[in-house]
Amino acid sequence: MLDAGCGSGRYAAELAAAGFRVTGVDRSTQLIAVAEARGARARFEVGDLRAWRPGKPFDAALCRGVLNDVITEEDRAGVVAGLRRTLRPGGVLVVDVRDWEASVARYRDGRVFERVVATPRGRLEFVSETSLQRSAHTLLIHERIRLGSKEEEFDFAMRCWTAAELEAALRAAAFAAVEIPAADLQPARADRIVAIALC
Repeated sequence: MLDAGCGSGRYAAELAAAGFRVTGVDRSTQLIAVAEARGARARFEVGDLRAWRPGKPFDAALCRGVLNDVITEEDRAGVVAGLRRTLRPGGVLVVDVRDWEASVARYRDGRVFERVVATPRGRLEFVSETSLQRSAHTLLIHERIRLGSKEEEFDFAMRCWTAAELEAALRAAAFAAVEIPAADLQPARADRIVAIALC
């Protein structure tokens, strides 16, 4: 099984512990190092999902949240086509993305999340501000983390999907069947879309 865009390897480790043979792939060498340090019974490789090819195709792939980090149409198509290439005929892809319509409802007026905790190294403050770029179906996120006198700021974007966009991208990549369960069968978090695609 492939954990596509595995990040720090949390899902790969859980899948491996459940008895699956798992390969995790991520383009971040730093995150792959964290994944390997977990000591999970999974393999990890650095690779870009647009171009990475396995030694042999997988029966299944999980791609959780990764497609929201892919912003341009060309890159989106490239990643989805790359996922299709990793699977054998009859293989299955489970993909989870952030839903644009639900995100609009949640962040319509912007949103600020703040958290403060005491740590052995001092007071840790986290602030996240989210706004919408409606024309591009994108969430713009500004985060600030402060620990004692040290402060770091991060800005990043997440491009959301509609169910129709996700289905169209999967079908364009030659998946033979695509199923997006009705909203009442989707996960508890209402801002997610889960799709199952068969080769």
